[in-house]
Amino acid sequence: LEDRIFRESSPTHSYGRMTYRYPFEQPRFSIELESARIDSATMVLRATATNTSADPGTLHVVLKAWMDEDASVTAEPDGLVLHGESSRVALAGGESDDWLLTSDRSALDELLRGPGLHGGGSGHIGLLSYELGMAAGDSRSVVIGVAESAQSAARGDGVEADQAAMARATAGFERATEVLDARAREAAGIFTGRVTAHEPLYRQALMSLLWNESFYRWDGTTGLAPEWAGRIDARDVLIMPDKWEYPWIASWDSAFHAVTAALIDPQLGADQLRFLLSDRWQQPDGHVPCAEWVMDRECPPIFAWAAWRVFEAGAERAFVEELYPSLQRHYGYWWEELTIGPRGLFTGGFMGMDNLPRPTAAAQADASAWMALFAAELARIADELGDHAAAERYRADHTMIADAVNDHLWDDERGFYFDLDTGTERLFTVRSYTGLIPLVAGIVPPDRLPRILDALRDEDIFLSVGGIRSLDASSPVYEPGYAGRGVNSNWLGPVWVPLQLLLVDALVEVDPTLAMEIRERVVANVEREWLETGRLWEYYDGDTGEGLGADAQAGWTALVANMIAEGGGR
Repeated sequence: LEDRIFRESSPTHSYGRMTYRYPFEQPRFSIELESARIDSATMVLRATATNTSADPGTLHVVLKAWMDEDASVTAEPDGLVLHGESSRVALAGGESDDWLLTSDRSALDELLRGPGLHGGGSGHIGLLSYELGMAAGDSRSVVIGVAESAQSAARGDGVEADQAAMARATAGFERATEVLDARAREAAGIFTGRVTAHEPLYRQALMSLLWNESFYRWDGTTGLAPEWAGRIDARDVLIMPDKWEYPWIASWDSAFHAVTAALIDPQLGADQLRFLLSDRWQQPDGHVPCAEWVMDRECPPIFAWAAWRVFEAGAERAFVEELYPSLQRHYGYWWEELTIGPRGLFTGGFMGMDNLPRPTAAAQADASAWMALFAAELARIADELGDHAAAERYRADHTMIADAVNDHLWDDERGFYFDLDTGTERLFTVRSYTGLIPLVAGIVPPDRLPRILDALRDEDIFLSVGGIRSLDASSPVYEPGYAGRGVNSNWLGPVWVPLQLLLVDALVEVDPTLAMEIRERVVANVEREWLETGRLWEYYDGDTGEGLGADAQAGWTALVANMIAEGGGR
């Protein structure tokens, strides 16, 4: 398999380091990739390849640079120059073995499969090729200087901009070792001294989240839902769920990202939520689209909870003032569009948990409890902003929803909350995360709480080596690892870190011993898998704790940093 192991990353991206291993038939080369900024317009890149086999070998390193189709790339004696509307970007790489310019991606693919590149062509894609011969155990590096220079079309100074950019890139290339070493020393001290336990994992969780920052540009155009074209205006640097496997926005993922990003910088956390609740993503009726391929579906409405966490972490009061109207619209949308059955119950479809078994039409225990949590968090925000009348209304809603959930979704025989099939008027009695969200929302009455806690403590039901399973282990549909349906995601048994954080936060109030037990299991398991594989995984096997799913740092698994900080490590 292809390996991407993330190492250091600074909050300003002044330094980053990762390890990449190409999926040869047998491991032959390990490549360390580093980047370092000299200033806001100049950086250096270094790729160091090590021949890890017992035999000599040759590695072809191809650097690819591209602009959009209206721009162009030209080859210069020292490298490539990318021509944009308002600036030039130069890449200086010393003497490459060959280069190619093209606009034809399919032809480019054929060339890369064939004998190699050859100088020539024109277009918006440029490539520099390096051939590295190495004996067993040897290492060789390719270094690139990158620089931008502004260009005014009105002044017609394109040639001067080309020359200025190339001069700066060349100067960076010549200082590469000095700059990279200095930035690496700076990065070694990032996020140190904040926690007293599990510091290496804490630091790596935050730095891995930074690795998932990406420029996200999309107008809603997709073949899956043509009606969304033009309804989205994303042009932001945002944290992706996984920049390689899931390089797009999923709304409840982003809310969790914001909570961890606030440990890095409250402003970074606030920016994630500002985008989701802006008119460039949220729709006029209050709907917050779930993800690119399910824009009309609902993610759990956790944005008020996340906003309050980011505010508590240090975001300015103006941040919650700005989000408050958007949160109110989203809350109103749920009341207008997603109520079902007795008043105070809600339905939201798959609710971010892709393959959990559910009735076709149901008053959902999780959707309803999420709305109870939404009401409680909105009441907090309203009080903070002095809107006390609204806060009272939200508290009244919270009580009404709690009563509805307890009146209609509780099964006294099984001691658990379930979805209510509105067609048959029967409870759908599969124990899963769905029935634990009332605990998260704080709406479980004291006389029912012991039965929920007993299920959480029971290793034959929910408690596993890595935390709380997503499905009762005694269920006939329980699958602790992959779901066996050709995709990564599985909510039929594995442990998902975001739900662990929510459950632990709720349990601190009612059973601090169990809260500590779950937190310690989650942190220890994530740490063990990270030390063995170098990865923070998307989710973890419900029996063994093995890391599964997206392996290039699923963003919300970085919440383990919050669990470390809140568990007495701070």
